[in-house]
Formats: sequence, C-alpha cells, structure tokens
Amino acid sequence: MNIAIIVCKFIRFFLVIVFIGLTTFFIHLQVDRSFYKGKEVSFNFKDYNYSSLRKWKVNPKSADKDVYVFGDIKTSSLYLNYVKYVAILIVLFLPFKAFQKIMTSVKEVKTFEQDTIKAFRKIGKYIFAYFLLTSYHSMTFKFGGYRGTSISLTPLLFVLLSFIMAEIFKEGRLLKKENDLTI
Repeated sequence: MNIAIIVCKFIRFFLVIVFIGLTTFFIHLQVDRSFYKGKEVSFNFKDYNYSSLRKWKVNPKSADKDVYVFGDIKTSSLYLNYVKYVAILIVLFLPFKAFQKIMTSVKEVKTFEQDTIKAFRKIGKYIFAYFLLTSYHSMTFKFGGYRGTSISLTPLLFVLLSFIMAEIFKEGRLLKKENDLTI
C-alpha cells in the first residue's frame, strides 16, 4: 500500500511540473512567437480509437510546413487550447488524489466506508470528464487549421470499472454492517 501511495504522490507531483511547463510554454509563445516560426505542429492520433480529422488551408497550394507552425497559431486558439490542456491536467490530478485516499483507507483498514465508495464514483466522473476533453481537437493558424474528433474507448472502460468498483464496495459495506450486527 505504501508503494501505491508514493506512486500517486509522484504522479501528482509530475502533473504539477507538467502544468508549470505548459504555462511556461504558453507564456513564452505569446512573448516571442518568432522563436517558434520553424516548429511544425503534428496531427498524429493514437491507435485504438475512432477519429476524424479535417485540415484546411487558406491557400491550398501552400506546403504544410508553411501553414501548421506554432508561431502562426491564432491567439484565440492558443488560449482555448491552453485552457483545455490545463483542464485535462486537473482531471488527471484529481483521480490520483482520490485513489490515494482509497489506498490510505485500505491501509487504515477502513476499506468499506462511504468515503471509499464516493471516491470511486468521483474517479469515474473525472475520467469521463477527461474523455470529453480529449475527444475534440481544434487549432486555428494564420493560414489554415484543423478540427477533429477522436474517441478512445480506454477512458470509457476505466469509467465503467470505477463505477463497478463503487458498487462492489457498496455491497461490501452492506455485508460488513450485517456482519457487525451478528457479532
């Protein structure tokens, strides 16, 4: 149990570091856009998902390197994507906090308490929020942009497992109450 708690703390610390790095990148991109002029944005999506992507260009004859570069991201698109990725980091941070709480309750032999059941349900809700945030992608550049959806089934599987675990712990709590009354 101690290892699981330490891993949760490490992952939460890592997510805070990623947030700081993302914010630094966001600020630096606004201050010095010329630094990112040659840096191209990639549109690769992960395997095991259903996705659709639509790219567009103002000038269809221009090369991709000329259109999809960090230095040409529109300010509104930059802000929307920053808010999206900060929200993703938050909904990744919170499940690990709830899971750490569950591991602590198991360590203290308070496994079948109401707080554990609520923590599993919160984890499911946070992962569903993660699914929603990561399913739509959009970025607008000076001379084009892209918009797409990408639906991964893995977060939905974790949502389902989280709610199943909440129900299992709820039944365990009822059995524990019955057992406490018979003794």
